Formats: sequence, structure tokens, C-alpha cells
Amino acid sequence: MKFKYQFANEAVDVEIDEKWGAILLDLDRREYNNGQTETRRHALLSAMDYEGEAFIDPSADVEWLAALNIRAEALHAAIKQLKPKQRELIYALYLCKHPVSQAEYAKTHGISEASINQNAWRARTRLMEILSSKNLSKKL
Repeated sequence: MKFKYQFANEAVDVEIDEKWGAILLDLDRREYNNGQTETRRHALLSAMDYEGEAFIDPSADVEWLAALNIRAEALHAAIKQLKPKQRELIYALYLCKHPVSQAEYAKTHGISEASINQNAWRARTRLMEILSSKNLSKKL
């Protein structure tokens, strides 16, 4: 029996015994079926997105969501009051889609990790000062 091996850049036909060919075909069939089962059993969260807005749970606490939104707006306003380098650091370490570690940030900017640690601490402290002046830090 001839069996076809598919590689990234080529395909090779190999002559194998019928017994092993049947086993390989069965394994391929099972792998395909497992893949089909998994896609039917799980729903992607991105598939639940409708016209750019996620579905909202009707049992969600609207007051809590509104308070959360107010706190987020206050945090963004406080971040805008930081120095540009502090703002960039806070964004890179905590807020961007793919945050980096302090070590990675230090390496890419040619600064010591201890300096990044200290600058991050100062930025967080300044944020807490800004938020506490608005009496929002306790609510965060």
C-alpha cells in the first residue's frame, strides 16, 4: 500500500504494509473527527460579538457597571495627568493588549531593570495621589 506523507514543502509517497496502512488511515480519521467534535463543542467568545458590542447579561448589575465605567474614566483622566514617560511606562506594563515585563521594557529601552521598577513605583504612587485627591482610590 502506498501512503502519502505531507511535509511543509513537499509530499512523499512511501510503500508500507497493508496492516500499518490501515492503522495510519484509522489514526488520520480519528484525528479529523476529534477536530470536528471540538469545534462543535466549544463556542468562541468572538463569535458572541454582535456589531462591535458584546452581549450583555440581562442579570448584570447595572449600577455596578455604571460605577465601574465611572472608575475607568477617572483612572484614564488620572493617567493623562502623569508625565509622558510615566504614562508610556504604565501603558506598556499594565494597560496595553500585550503588556511587557519590567525586564523586557528595561532591555528594549536600554535602562536598568531597577530603574524601571522604581519609575513604575513612582508612577503608581502618583496615580494613587491623583485618585485620592478625587476620593476615588478607595472605590477602585
